Amino acid sequence: MTDANLLERPLADIVTADSRTAIVFDRFGLDYCCHGHQTLADAAAKAGVAIDAVLSDIDDLGPTSENDAGTEWKELDDLSRYIIKRHHGFVKEHTPVIAAYLDKLVARHGERHPELAEVRAIFTSLSEEMAAHMMKEENILFPFIELLAINSRKGGRLPAGPFGTVMNPVRMMEEDHREAGEHLATLRRLTNAYTPPDDGCTTYRLCYKELADFEADLHRHIHLENSVMFPQALELERRLS
Repeated sequence: MTDANLLERPLADIVTADSRTAIVFDRFGLDYCCHGHQTLADAAAKAGVAIDAVLSDIDDLGPTSENDAGTEWKELDDLSRYIIKRHHGFVKEHTPVIAAYLDKLVARHGERHPELAEVRAIFTSLSEEMAAHMMKEENILFPFIELLAINSRKGGRLPAGPFGTVMNPVRMMEEDHREAGEHLATLRRLTNAYTPPDDGCTTYRLCYKELADFEADLHRHIHLENSVMFPQALELERRLS
């Protein structure tokens, strides 16, 4: 049975403890990344989701194991490299695929489904913003976080950064994440939770499946940064100061 205290735990904490729950939250449209501070009970109520159905799906996951925290890294610099390879790589690989699908859908179905033009516009904005966001992380913030981790292990000092405290770029990245979350919420609404219409062709189905996968991966991506990487980086900076 599900822990009775689960209802009062923040979504982000639940996913951090058991990464499998992210699949359940994605299924019900519960945002555990940008709004991960919400308790499960509050998030379900705001989304109009039956909490019993959510708890039942979490129950169906079965007992947790030592691998269910999803930690494929041991140190913060390992996490940095993991995010770049797994999640930045996903965005870079799938963005052009989705963009091409949307171009085809707008050309073929745009007259009957005018919402497709808005879906394309929102996705274009999201992909452009993510490209700039990831470049800042890969070239400025993440290298500094890696230095924090290395110096902490070696008993070194706080490395000099170009931005004062690491809090400054972290807050900027969190704001980018908030905007990305708003774009995802709009895409989910416009696509009826990525459900193709009855007259949708194969391209329609493939595109919406890609969009759903893109949302799920970006949720995990943002969660790892907001709820795992950034708090640990701030703590390392405090300890080395």
